[in-house]
Amino acid sequence: MSLNIEIKEEKKNPLIDRIEVTFIIDHFQQGTPNRLEVKKKIAAMQGSDEKLTIIKSLNTHFGRSSTQGVAYIYDNSKELQFYEPFHIQVRNLRKDKRTEIIQLKKRKESYKHLFEY
Repeated sequence: MSLNIEIKEEKKNPLIDRIEVTFIIDHFQQGTPNRLEVKKKIAAMQGSDEKLTIIKSLNTHFGRSSTQGVAYIYDNSKELQFYEPFHIQVRNLRKDKRTEIIQLKKRKESYKHLFEY
């Protein structure tokens, strides 16, 4: 699936050391794009590290072929871990890692080593 991403707004947040990007994805006659594909494409467009890029939200309205989204691009992993909630960090991982982290958290075992940053 080729993604046509148009960046609407790019704002630098110096207090948190991140760039906040608002974008629109045009996906005519296709389903809503995968969060990981969007993450990879946004990181490539911005010239940043994919591991430090977080897709905060993707919103598709019924009947439309476009999706609005917000991405945060952090400068370092400590800021990302501090400001992003656990469920958002997990949501931005591959499915196999997500299930493994959730299972370890339920068993109250260590899971922090599975995050890629």
